[in-house]
Amino acid sequence: MNRLLIIPARAGSKRVKKKNIKIFYGKPVIYYSIYTALKSKLFSKIHVSTDSMRICNLVRKYSIKTDFLRQKKLADDNTKLLDVYRYVVQKYAKNNLKFDEIWFLSACSPMVQVDDLIKSAKFFKKNKNNSFLSINECSPPIQWSMKLTANNRLIPISPKLRKVRSQNLKKNYIDNGAFGAYKSEVFYNKKKISYAGYITTKKIIDIDSQFDWDLTKLLFKIKKN
Repeated sequence: MNRLLIIPARAGSKRVKKKNIKIFYGKPVIYYSIYTALKSKLFSKIHVSTDSMRICNLVRKYSIKTDFLRQKKLADDNTKLLDVYRYVVQKYAKNNLKFDEIWFLSACSPMVQVDDLIKSAKFFKKNKNNSFLSINECSPPIQWSMKLTANNRLIPISPKLRKVRSQNLKKNYIDNGAFGAYKSEVFYNKKKISYAGYITTKKIIDIDSQFDWDLTKLLFKIKKN
């Protein structure tokens, strides 16, 4: 199986400054994603998609050579990651490099373990969908959600379901942004994307704020101990 792994790591980040290379227990946080990917032995090519030479030089220390930089127009706050993946795939295709599967792994996912990647690869092989995303169960249940009015009054979205025990409610899931994959047909044949959901065995947080960062550090420390 010829797999490409893309680790998106642009230089700019507003809520957590330089989060992709911020020090996490003594190492840049991107190190953990690279280490996990290499140790899984799943990938023929690992590409860190970045617009920063600083990040390029950093990941070279961990045996990752960035073949090309990301275009600046694909490195702003409004860029969709799927467009980044398409750009990377097209650049490699121009050099006659094509892949059976195109994976992504967040640069800020130190909670992802080798076993997560290996098990999800087996899951993806058996699944009929052409893509998958790593997901977590919503907790507390999404049926308990409330909206906040202009005068700060809380209104239950489903008043009747607020009274139902969580054990009796249907489970819902959310994309945790950590990792996922696409079969080649999505990029080379422009097939419509059909996502499967791979349920991770642990809580994985999509780091978007300082609170997310601090909580991930706490969970990582608990796991390590």
